[in-house]
Amino acid sequence: MGNVDEGITKPEIAEEFRGCSVYSKESCRTCFARFYCSGGCMANSYKFHNTIHDTYEVSCEMERKRVECAIMIKAALADEEQ
Repeated sequence: MGNVDEGITKPEIAEEFRGCSVYSKESCRTCFARFYCSGGCMANSYKFHNTIHDTYEVSCEMERKRVECAIMIKAALADEEQ
């Protein structure tokens, strides 16, 4: 994208990152955890799919399970308080 001495030399890269979100990723559109992970790691997506506009399914599965467990723990703690 650029360097310290010259600044931004490839503004198109910044634009690509600016346009990447849970709204631009097809697999995020129906995922209940999309706002917890914000679409996952773009570096993993690039490594496995050669684009930052995709998701790495292994990370997605782990994040969904984390959120699911957190919700269950929170519900169990709420039940104990009553």
